[in-house]
Amino acid sequence: MKINKRIVLPSLVILLAAFITFFFNTNNFSQMKMHMQDDTYNIGITRDSSSEILRPEESKLNTNFTNDIEPSKVITNIHISLETLEFNSTTKNLNKIISEHNGYVENSNISQSSHKNSKIFKQGQYTIRIPKKNIDNFISDMDAIGNITSESTSKQDITKQYQDTESRLNLLNIKEERMLDLLKKADKIEDIITIENQLSDIIYQKENLTKNLIDMDDKISYSTVFVNISEVEKLTNEITTETNFGNKITNAISDSLYSFKIGLESFVIAFIYALPYLLVISIVVIIAYKIFNKRQNFK
Repeated sequence: MKINKRIVLPSLVILLAAFITFFFNTNNFSQMKMHMQDDTYNIGITRDSSSEILRPEESKLNTNFTNDIEPSKVITNIHISLETLEFNSTTKNLNKIISEHNGYVENSNISQSSHKNSKIFKQGQYTIRIPKKNIDNFISDMDAIGNITSESTSKQDITKQYQDTESRLNLLNIKEERMLDLLKKADKIEDIITIENQLSDIIYQKENLTKNLIDMDDKISYSTVFVNISEVEKLTNEITTETNFGNKITNAISDSLYSFKIGLESFVIAFIYALPYLLVISIVVIIAYKIFNKRQNFK
């Protein structure tokens, strides 16, 4: 069977033209679809004057959000109690870390506790001021100078009180300026005296408010640490939920031996104190016994 070239060639041309037409139509459809998707995506998008595109959810963000956990006007007070075997060494190290953290001792008191087993133990109370930015490192260093038995922290937010004081001071400044203007315009002696008295009162109030602000600033910028140091013969064993059984046994044996030692020392010391009385009583008993025997012999 012979192939008719007159039929085949036109057919191939028609198929090729149809293929090319279909190809371009498909591309146009894809581009149209992409444009439609872009238009759908751009629905609700706003543009500002600088043509920066923002998504709807981004345009609703609160730009005033703050990450501050603690207000800026907070007074911090810390109470720490610790034990030590060497009081003088501990106080020396305490003064050292105070100096390292740019603090100072506001006041201190050192006393001697009552006699215990013929020993005298010292006790000290310190009020220490440490810059707020250094307080965490200072507390960490306190662990190295003694055995901390208790620690507590209290914070007082005085932001509102501080702002109220500033507002009152600003109002007094405005009032003072007005009174000075009135004083310049006053002609009568009575008016001048009245204005000057009011100015004196304003100045007095301003000084008190300024002093209050300075005092609050000092308490805010410097944390106050109250430290109580007790000299002891034996440090307190700390037993927590994480203390294992072996450590508990070791602590129990140590406490038992310490109690036995203290009891034995107390008995020996008490016996020595009572020895003169025992000697006198023994002599009296011996004399009475001899007298009683002599009477029995005479009978």
